[in-house]
Amino acid sequence: MGLIPEDIIADIRDRADLVAIIGRHVQLKKSGRSFKGLCPFHGEKTPSFHVHPDRGFYYCFGCQAKGDVFSFLKEYEGKSFIEAAESLASELGITIPEQALRGGEPRSRRRELLDINRVATDFFIERLEGPAGADARAYLEGRGIGTEIAAEFQLGYAPNDWGELADHLRRLGQSADIAEAVGLVVPKKSGQGYYDRFRDRLMCPIILPGGEVAGFSGRLVHDTGDKAGAKYINSPESSVYKKSKLLFGLQLARAGFRDKDRAVLVEGNFDVVTLHQAGLKETVAPLGTALTTEQVDQLRRLTDRVVLFYDGDRAGRMAAYKALKALIAVDLEVAIAVLPEGEDPDSAARERGSEYLHQLVDSAQPAVEYFIYDVWAKGGGSAQRQARALEAAVALIQALKNPLKQNLIAGKLASALGISPGDVQRAVRGGQARSQPEDRRPEPAQLREMPPRHELDVLSVLADHPQLLETAEERDVFSHLTDERVRDMYSAQRSGEHMLSALPDDGSDPMVAQIAKYVFAGSYSEVKDPAHTLSETVASLLQVRKRARLELLQKQADEAGRRGDVERQRQLVREIVETRRQVD
Repeated sequence: MGLIPEDIIADIRDRADLVAIIGRHVQLKKSGRSFKGLCPFHGEKTPSFHVHPDRGFYYCFGCQAKGDVFSFLKEYEGKSFIEAAESLASELGITIPEQALRGGEPRSRRRELLDINRVATDFFIERLEGPAGADARAYLEGRGIGTEIAAEFQLGYAPNDWGELADHLRRLGQSADIAEAVGLVVPKKSGQGYYDRFRDRLMCPIILPGGEVAGFSGRLVHDTGDKAGAKYINSPESSVYKKSKLLFGLQLARAGFRDKDRAVLVEGNFDVVTLHQAGLKETVAPLGTALTTEQVDQLRRLTDRVVLFYDGDRAGRMAAYKALKALIAVDLEVAIAVLPEGEDPDSAARERGSEYLHQLVDSAQPAVEYFIYDVWAKGGGSAQRQARALEAAVALIQALKNPLKQNLIAGKLASALGISPGDVQRAVRGGQARSQPEDRRPEPAQLREMPPRHELDVLSVLADHPQLLETAEERDVFSHLTDERVRDMYSAQRSGEHMLSALPDDGSDPMVAQIAKYVFAGSYSEVKDPAHTLSETVASLLQVRKRARLELLQKQADEAGRRGDVERQRQLVREIVETRRQVD
């Protein structure tokens, strides 16, 4: 939280209207004491995203996204904690001391970096629309990209001039150091002045979820033949532009993810623009690199299904294979839309039309099976080539986390390649033995089951009526809880934290979503006498514990009788009588 005082953070959190802030991005409907809507972090058709304004947090039963108002602004709008706190404080009229905003990179510098990128974006848009942008506009028209889509992506044109942007920024009083930091200008070798990095290029701004411009990708309009004439150049890495953490087009594709229940992944920025023009609004692309774990994690949080739509050549297939391996490692469902040899999404759109693209994507086949049957099984060739195919296939199987899926795919692979299933299984196990950490242990049996209902009922009452925690403490409820997860959630509330903070969000416990759904269902939100309801649920909890105690005592008494320990048996019988009296 940097150096912002805790009392200011608490004041912001207490005064922020969580429903209104989330409601800017999600259509929420009141449901009891909470609000619900379609989750903004993953694709779904039935609302499972709940906002609890009285307790100051949100939770999704589908993807387990959770947090407070700061978490939402960080995750959805891509803000840092400092930026989230600053924007909320500004809305609420709360003053944050300037010195509190200087943890890490100064807040003012980061704001300057983003602001100068916005100034440059506006400059590029103006040049695209003016006389200098005539050829760039013709290029877009030739690729079938209309003015509406160009405006949505905020496309622009960097003029074929060594200093027009640098001069423009100087006239506006913008800092040359800031312009250099984000890569808009480059120092001249003479040491005096700067020249424009982007010249004669169609400019694609890389836009963060909150609408700020992180950087740019520029495509050459005319082939000048000079050494700076690479087809594409991108902004250099900076504190606001980390290409491994960003997906091009994501700010526009979120709604498409929800509507189509899928993401379409392509290789290049202009493939994204072209497919959006064709109506495939759920399309995104990595920024000139292989798909990274950070980008995969973003997709995983927003959708369960990804369609790979890469170029129809060997390089495209290799890129699709690498992306597939990364995507199935987080248990995403992956399909592949296969283009004819030599075609790419952009050329297919221009030559065959948008209907053809939709047909390809809608009929996409399971990607793992595609590689098994259409690539490796038909590859033929030498024994060495077949061995390489088997190695690549085994790597895919090992990436799968579900043992049942591993066995199913291993069987298909053996059949397709005409080899023994045992050979495939041994290859898979051999690779896993080398890759798994030695200290990996099976999960406790308890983590594969729901906690006892009577224990969850107590949590549910406290979730709806947190003011009753003191009463629960007086009844010594904690000592009667047996499930570790329930105890952790109770302890969290006792410590002033959200119960949800005690639940793992790494997928290690498959019951997390069901536990959260039960506890936060609002089952007790409308009861007339919450204190009486808590008393009843605690009484039920104690009764169950006493019955369990009674069963244990009976077993111990029987065992003492078998051993001939008469004195111990008599003592246990007396305890049984007293416990039974309490139960009855």
